[in-house]
Amino acid sequence: MTDLDKEIQRMEQGDAWDKSDEIVQVEVKKPLDKVIPVRLSAEKWEELRREARELGIGPTTLARMWILERLRQRTKAGV
Repeated sequence: MTDLDKEIQRMEQGDAWDKSDEIVQVEVKKPLDKVIPVRLSAEKWEELRREARELGIGPTTLARMWILERLRQRTKAGV
């Protein structure tokens, strides 16, 4: 039995917490619940993927960041 199997078995028996475990507060972000289809040429999709890869993020994350950035700029400009 591997260490992971032992840990899973321990958790299933209700021993998921040790006295030495640290309690950590986490911030939960609002779930994203709307999906919008965006059509791009294969060339532009590859450009987006390359730039996202350079930033260490996924292409849809980068596209979402750009959209939100543009919306914030318009809000600040009072448009």
